[in-house]
Amino acid sequence: MMIDRNRRDQRDPLTGTATQPAMQRFLEAALDLSEPQGPRVALLAIGVDGLGGLASRHGPEVADAALLGIADRLRNGLRAHDLVGRLPEGFCICIPEALTAQARGTAERLQRLLEATPLETPQGPVPLRCSLGLALGHGPGSSAEELMLRARAALATAQEAGGSRIITAP
Repeated sequence: MMIDRNRRDQRDPLTGTATQPAMQRFLEAALDLSEPQGPRVALLAIGVDGLGGLASRHGPEVADAALLGIADRLRNGLRAHDLVGRLPEGFCICIPEALTAQARGTAERLQRLLEATPLETPQGPVPLRCSLGLALGHGPGSSAEELMLRARAALATAQEAGGSRIITAP
């Protein structure tokens, strides 16, 4: 939908996930296709709690391995028409056609998936803690940029509150 997942300029070079501009275009199209009274478009912003510390303690290759493992887990845990993208602070996922409870359930399931098993890295297994920010929108004329800002603000709130939690944006 709306982007070519095989074009290199639309994929993050490390993880293969959508770039932020590609995600924004996908999100805009999903919002335009959604019905004002129907299911919503959910956006999850996902941050790895302590990723900077992981890189400083074990080196950038371990942080890169963690990001690759997270991207793989996220892609494997979603529907075919959901899109995983890369953000400077982690990842984001666009979930078109989601009911509010379904979006929250997906966030909880993905957090469990990420935190349940340590990631294998060149330095051995690394346990993860992840925080998620969830924002919902719908209907043509909704702003993809505003939805992204709300999801990222909810993620920041989750991390500031101690991490390993999910916050839904107002």
